[in-house]
Amino acid sequence: MKKIISIGEVLMDVYSHGKNIQSEVGGASFNVACSIAALKNNESYFMGSLGNDEYKQEIELLIKKFDIKRDFIQNSKLPTTIAKVTLDENRERFFEFIRNSDADFSLSKFDEKKLMEIDFIHFGSATAFLSGNLNKSYWDLFKFANENKISFCFDPNFRDKLWTTKKEIATFKSLCSKFLEKANLIKLSDEELFLLTQINNETEALKNLMNNNPKSLICITRGSKDTMCGWKNEIIFVSTIKSDIVEDTTGAGDAFISFLINDYVTEKICSDSSKEKIIEIVSKANGFANKAVRYIGALAFLEKL
Repeated sequence: MKKIISIGEVLMDVYSHGKNIQSEVGGASFNVACSIAALKNNESYFMGSLGNDEYKQEIELLIKKFDIKRDFIQNSKLPTTIAKVTLDENRERFFEFIRNSDADFSLSKFDEKKLMEIDFIHFGSATAFLSGNLNKSYWDLFKFANENKISFCFDPNFRDKLWTTKKEIATFKSLCSKFLEKANLIKLSDEELFLLTQINNETEALKNLMNNNPKSLICITRGSKDTMCGWKNEIIFVSTIKSDIVEDTTGAGDAFISFLINDYVTEKICSDSSKEKIIEIVSKANGFANKAVRYIGALAFLEKL
């Protein structure tokens, strides 16, 4: 079993749909850590801070339930970060963040020997490019991965409530570019593909990313349509099955990349891997994401596996 790290935020998603309000544990990086742990093929580590309030117990229960390794988890004196999620008539989600504990994580508190044991890193935080200790830790771990040739994945998880002005979005794009050039595995939504390339034609936009990072497996998720992949100078379209039940799309992208990372590591994907193998693992990741949208909350589907 390989050691897979997900660095970033754990928070509470507070859902509002009409008069109904409910809260669920979430956070892009924590979602990925839970899903990889639930698949049980590899050891899953969450790297982040837990808040100091009533929500901490709920988060701790999930850490224990899925057997997420605690080696890189810290406790913050700040309350848990909150993401207010509003679902529209199509069950699509819109976010508003109240940021606290996630920003408090500090990588400097860990011994380098412990970090050398890592086999794969997922950079998928929605908040790590914002201010705080997490930001520095994100970049320090990025540097460490490159210097020690540790394979890693990048998912920008763009949130329009966090990056609102043209200047802020330009900054976000610049920060992402460094990860896009180096990552072994990249996952973007179709909206993020346009945002980061400013190329309207999706095929040409993907080719642009492939030219900048020809060794990476690049996956563009396009909702219920398909996943468009760039692999070894070829563009591959992997179909998905439209779910007959869509309750919440919040965790679909995290579920997809979780399964893909798990298979990428387990199947030892490398430059010798065939097109057929790529289609196989992406197709299974699409199927896993299909399960996630059937329930409210990014992690609720894991109970049904």
